[in-house]
Amino acid sequence: MRENETIGSALSEGKRRLRAAGKENYALEAALLLMELCKLSRIALFTQEGIPLSAEQIKQYDGYLRQREENRPLQYILGQCEFMGLPFFVGEGVLIPRADTELLVEAVLEIAEKAGLHRVLDLGTGSGCIPICLTRYGKMQCTGVDISPKALAFAKRNGAQNQGEVRWLQGDFFSPLPQAEKGSFDAIVSNPPYIARKELAGLMPEVREYEPRNALDGGDDGLLFYRHIVEKSPEWLKKGGWLFFEIGYDQGEALLRIMQEGGFSQCAIRKDLAGLDRVVFGRLGEMINEV
Repeated sequence: MRENETIGSALSEGKRRLRAAGKENYALEAALLLMELCKLSRIALFTQEGIPLSAEQIKQYDGYLRQREENRPLQYILGQCEFMGLPFFVGEGVLIPRADTELLVEAVLEIAEKAGLHRVLDLGTGSGCIPICLTRYGKMQCTGVDISPKALAFAKRNGAQNQGEVRWLQGDFFSPLPQAEKGSFDAIVSNPPYIARKELAGLMPEVREYEPRNALDGGDDGLLFYRHIVEKSPEWLKKGGWLFFEIGYDQGEALLRIMQEGGFSQCAIRKDLAGLDRVVFGRLGEMINEV
């Protein structure tokens, strides 16, 4: 970048570079990076275009743009993202929360209000966005489990930032839970790795090259971890407890069968705004009239 850049000229240069790099939302991304750099609101950014940047700010903004040109996720550069109206710290080693996962949280909150769910287990918690939001918005008692110490470090930091009182445990799915807690959970929720291994190479470079593979790889058909969780969940759920999953767009019918064969009834699929299957849930061992 040139010397003597102003906020306005730097923004124009950022848009040009990110557009040339093929970033679909190049204008928004260039603005967000500059907002972070200058600690300005969106409105202030566009009303203070003539203010000059310091040499250090120019160097830092150039560094931000270079990272995006190299496909580092915008959220990792910014160090955070928003999920259900709350700020979450993210970085290498943790999956970036997506808007699709908000549908999963909303489904749990809806059923919780009807069925009185209080004690919830989140498997593969990652950034902790699911149990933190369930605690904040549903006043639930949540446990978040993840095998990755890096992910749990982010989860704990996010819990502290968002006043989410969650118990965090490190381990592989159910393994870190005390045996005395079998049969004690009202609900289990999970957004497990669900990308079929053969499809990983075709993911966007931001995802393929930067986000943790162990949060993406769902085995040969993408259903490996669903089968494991469905098989083991009855040991940890109360009778009549609920199991909730986020799923890939083409996995709904397969997961319905897996859950029904695993002893879950009243299984249902929720679609996202694009009309694609996104959430599956069901109840263990008891029938209900309506969900």
